[in-house]
Amino acid sequence: MSKVIDALSVLLVLGAISAFAVGVVALGERRDLVALYWLAIGGLVLRSAVELLRPRPSAR
Repeated sequence: MSKVIDALSVLLVLGAISAFAVGVVALGERRDLVALYWLAIGGLVLRSAVELLRPRPSAR
């Protein structure tokens, strides 16, 4: 199960990198609203990847 979570986290990081790249391209084309959307999506996906790998306290 741990390897599946690691693989999913890597896919999420790659997705975040892609979203950031699309956002930067949109900034270069002066499409501010589109850029803001993709940069926000990239941030949320990156946060999801980090939360997925963060160790959780064990239940008592």
